[in-house]
Amino acid sequence: MMAAPVLARLTRNDKGAPLDRLIQWGTWLLVIVLIFGPVVPVVYAGFVDRPLYESGGILTLDNFAELGADPAFWSALRNTVLFALMATVPGVVIGASLAVLIARTDLPMRRFFSIVFVAPLLFPGLGVTLGWVTMYSPSGFVSTWVAENFGSTPWNLYSLPGMAIVTLEKTVPLVYLMVRARLSSMDTSIESAALTAGAAPLRVLRTITLPMLRPALLTAAILIVMVAFETLGLPLILGAPVDIDTLSTYLYRTWTTDPTRQGTVSAAASGLLLLVTFLLWLRTRVEGDGSRYTTASGKPSAVRRLGLGRWRWSLALLISGYVIAAIVLPVVGLVMTSVTQIFTPAVSPWEVLTSRHFETVFNNDALLRSITNSLLIGVVGSILATAVLAVAALVAHRSRFRLRSTLPSILFYPRALPGIVVGVGIFWTFVLVTPLEPLRTTVWGIMIAFIVRNTAIGYAAIQSSLLAISTELDAAARTSGATWFRTCRSIVIPLLRPALAGCVILMFVSILNDYEPAVFLVTTGNEVLGVTMLKQWSAGFAGPVAALGVIQIIITALAVAIGRIAWGVKLRA
Repeated sequence: MMAAPVLARLTRNDKGAPLDRLIQWGTWLLVIVLIFGPVVPVVYAGFVDRPLYESGGILTLDNFAELGADPAFWSALRNTVLFALMATVPGVVIGASLAVLIARTDLPMRRFFSIVFVAPLLFPGLGVTLGWVTMYSPSGFVSTWVAENFGSTPWNLYSLPGMAIVTLEKTVPLVYLMVRARLSSMDTSIESAALTAGAAPLRVLRTITLPMLRPALLTAAILIVMVAFETLGLPLILGAPVDIDTLSTYLYRTWTTDPTRQGTVSAAASGLLLLVTFLLWLRTRVEGDGSRYTTASGKPSAVRRLGLGRWRWSLALLISGYVIAAIVLPVVGLVMTSVTQIFTPAVSPWEVLTSRHFETVFNNDALLRSITNSLLIGVVGSILATAVLAVAALVAHRSRFRLRSTLPSILFYPRALPGIVVGVGIFWTFVLVTPLEPLRTTVWGIMIAFIVRNTAIGYAAIQSSLLAISTELDAAARTSGATWFRTCRSIVIPLLRPALAGCVILMFVSILNDYEPAVFLVTTGNEVLGVTMLKQWSAGFAGPVAALGVIQIIITALAVAIGRIAWGVKLRA
């Protein structure tokens, strides 16, 4: 009997609150402009016969024809495909195996491993790559020791397989988290029934657990392929010295060495944009098909861990070896490079300790400015992004706005975009939109690029908590006559404070460690950490790069610690 009056009042509130409509439409339009604004200029620039900053351009397909006739482009594409395959297979196998062992077996030290495996997601990519070079390059600390004691080293970082090995630092934690999340949502009663019926643990894993993980494994594989196609720093550091180009380094090298071919770069970026869009659509389809692998029971059952028997400690030692080789040693190499004149087995590190590299950082205006600029962009950008993403999440999940269902997909889209494509798009946007042109050479322009690139991370942090808050509180307030805006401001947002704090920390860390969208925007005065490290490395200054990497890790650790202590924030990807 009360349903009709309540519905009528809610409808009156929606129609009688112009401020609500203004906020909802304004938020939706702002998201559309921020996300798709950089995409349109990239595509358009690929179809005109001259750079967009020159007037009189006409539509043409010459840029695509020139791209197709360039052997370097096809070589870069072939290398990228091979790199993606080499990175995907071991990344999925290792990440999934670790997730299954920790979530479904009696492996020793499971809690310790579960923390260590995700730590690399907080490490700066360029800094960690330098750590790998310091340890595992032909003249690296570990490689030299292995060659002296065993005659040769079985690896070569300056190759496509070597690049694929280094990507494990980031891809294995991603796969681990995705598969672990899938395992946490699976009902274990089927596995328990198989064990009770006498099935061996390995058979249960092979015939029940792994088939149920198929959607997560396919999604993880697609994600790694997307990462391989978009990454810039790794192939630039390890591939450039041996003339191995990937698509991202091809775009970067062509843009920076031949400004007359900016149209060709835009054409290639458009193709890359189309490819990652297809991969994102494929990932969505795979995740949607995951419902076919869902199990359900009347109530959740406790996990019955599979016994590993005599293999328990052998596997624990094997995993510990992986942790030391792939996570600990690269970080040690980075730190030692920053505090020694030369880091090599031929000389005791204690004899060549120095603070010179840190002194260089703090005495060089450009290097020091890169730190302060990154901190400024990170702090201001994370707060602004959290404010916008919070309103966007409320519009998407707590309003009757007619276009609300489009917001989640739009906000997740930029994470699929290669950072270098976002950078090209932002650059052209500032060129085309005259009032925005002054932003092109400022830290605020870079901040916009970083915010656009990382919206998915912050939105995911808010969305998961928002969906856990019952809508009954909203309905009660609206029934009492409160408008949508007042309901959100007075009830929902206070309940979201821990999630908003987590979003600020996540966005700060993501913005601090990002750099690819800024490679075409950085000029004298608006330097940021990642791009500065890339340029210093290219100039041969490994020590200052290592010092900047260590500083970046310290800042990240402090941000995470502050979030944990002040607001109890636990970062989860």
